[in-house]
Amino acid sequence: KEIHEQPDTIVNSMRGRFSYVDKSLHLNAFVGQNGRLLKQARRFVFLACGTSLNACLAVRPLFDELAECPIQVENASDFLDRRPKIFRDDVCLFVSQSGETADTLRA
Repeated sequence: KEIHEQPDTIVNSMRGRFSYVDKSLHLNAFVGQNGRLLKQARRFVFLACGTSLNACLAVRPLFDELAECPIQVENASDFLDRRPKIFRDDVCLFVSQSGETADTLRA
């Protein structure tokens, strides 16, 4: 989405999936083994470029509030150059507007 549309897009995408009452997130794709892995995560690392990076930065405060572990947002290009340590119990989320962003795919 366009940058000015991001706040509304995020709210719309979370509609019916997030409960503000008990601060719980309900994502059908993350049940069973996937759900357990997310709950056991040491940290969440979002990797993206461009507009997708902006979207990750926009939702980081929400994830900071919901997650019980650190949230890290990385520019995929910088991530490739720095080569930071990723641990077995980290969850990396690769975000791309097109699904074909070269730096995000390489990361």
